Amino acid sequence: MRSANKLAIPALLVSILLFLYIYLRERGNSRRMEVRDSLFKVNGLPALVDTLQLVSTNSNTTSGVDKEALLQHLSERYGPVSFVGIGPRNINLTPEEENRAATCLQNAVRDRDNNGSRFWGKNEHVRRTHHTYLKNENAVLIEAGGNKGNDAYEFVKLYNPRYIILEPLEEYTNILKEKFKNNSRVTVVNVGLGIKNEVVMVNIEGNNACATSKFSGANGKTPLYITNATEFLMKLGVGLFNVDLLTMNCEGCEFEALETILSTNLINYIKNIQFATHSTLKGLENPLGRYCKIQELLRRTHKPTYQYRFIWESWRRDDLL
Repeated sequence: MRSANKLAIPALLVSILLFLYIYLRERGNSRRMEVRDSLFKVNGLPALVDTLQLVSTNSNTTSGVDKEALLQHLSERYGPVSFVGIGPRNINLTPEEENRAATCLQNAVRDRDNNGSRFWGKNEHVRRTHHTYLKNENAVLIEAGGNKGNDAYEFVKLYNPRYIILEPLEEYTNILKEKFKNNSRVTVVNVGLGIKNEVVMVNIEGNNACATSKFSGANGKTPLYITNATEFLMKLGVGLFNVDLLTMNCEGCEFEALETILSTNLINYIKNIQFATHSTLKGLENPLGRYCKIQELLRRTHKPTYQYRFIWESWRRDDLL
């Protein structure tokens, strides 16, 4: 009898673990389908399936798609189109870049303290008012870290671009969907950007969850849905068209997202990239050093249009300056 009881307990544990594995796997599959379906609903953006059809054939028509007509349509809407592969990019710093990064790191704490006092209050609205190019009817804005939509509300009021808001917390995704339900130019997706596809269990932290982060180190009860930044943008079709602005305020996700994007030539298809830097999060590994390297990698293709180092900044592609 005792032997049977001893066997029953491990069997029960195995059953529980198997159930959790199946549940999380199916939940992940469901989440990926939701993301895919949401992306294909974005008004006017080329679908990934069209991209795959076009690059997989040499003929002028593919599965009923007129290649020349589609190229013309995309060119008129998004500018000249060239179908090129998204590939890796050298992220090793040159000696000159290494020297600048070392100087950046040496001055990091001082710059962070000085720029924080300069930015917050008097100048913080620049992150919204700076982007007048978004008034173009076909401008595309992607925001990572929508929260409850304070920035999104201002962006819509000022510019009303084609707008994709990414929010990894389901509760706040629903708030955003409700807030913008009557605006067909806004699409809300329950996902955040990072280095890999994952679900992280977190605790809700800060006012309106504004400090909730995968890097807090707390094993919580609320799922945070994250996807690889480059993979997400490629599925969206970036490379067929340019993103006018990618803006990120996502409690540390900017490090992983920027490093992932900058490791490929996908960065060439982002006209403007804006981000907040959360370098004081305890769970982040070497945030100051990583920030300084990101600066050097960005300098290869973009230049700052406003910058409060280690706080908030925006960069524009060189050919647009």
